[in-house]
Amino acid sequence: MRYDIESIEKRKNTSRTFKRILHIILIILIYNIVLLFFSSLNRIHDYSLFGYKAYVITTNSMEPSIKEGDAILTKKPKENDLKEGDVITFDRDNKSITHRIIRVDQENNTSYYVTKGDNNNVEDKEKITYDQVDGKEIMVLPRLGYVMDAAENQIVVLIITLVVLILLFARIQLDEKKYNRRVKKKNEAKEKDIL
Repeated sequence: MRYDIESIEKRKNTSRTFKRILHIILIILIYNIVLLFFSSLNRIHDYSLFGYKAYVITTNSMEPSIKEGDAILTKKPKENDLKEGDVITFDRDNKSITHRIIRVDQENNTSYYVTKGDNNNVEDKEKITYDQVDGKEIMVLPRLGYVMDAAENQIVVLIITLVVLILLFARIQLDEKKYNRRVKKKNEAKEKDIL
């Protein structure tokens, strides 16, 4: 490891960049946890935050790509954005089902989506219309559904998770402030030396 000024500054810049990326990841994580818990508290899943909805996968019909106990984050797509291969969550008989589009059929200027679970041998019996689609997969959060279902009181789990994430975020912010103060003191010392 080199200890010249240029190498030290390069490591500091790398450290600052890493911390900024970590801040962004933490913010996204906090956002997703809040969304996921509010969605799961409302079993009808009509709660949406900025157009995003979260669902807990309760069957193995989408294995191996999405496993039972995973949580899925979805967003309602535009009708022309749905295509073969997309994973969608849709309503059928007041149940939310997450399956993959295996074919898009056109009948009377209307698109009908033929779906099938990756782990199922046959396609779903009913075709899906755009109006039945709740959302298209944005992200899969592995095993987070088990944590949510296992917790007796999801509000407590949410609060504990948020407190831990906020404390971690505050620690990172505090480290950043300490670093900025040291840099400021160094710069002030250099200015005094120049004068």
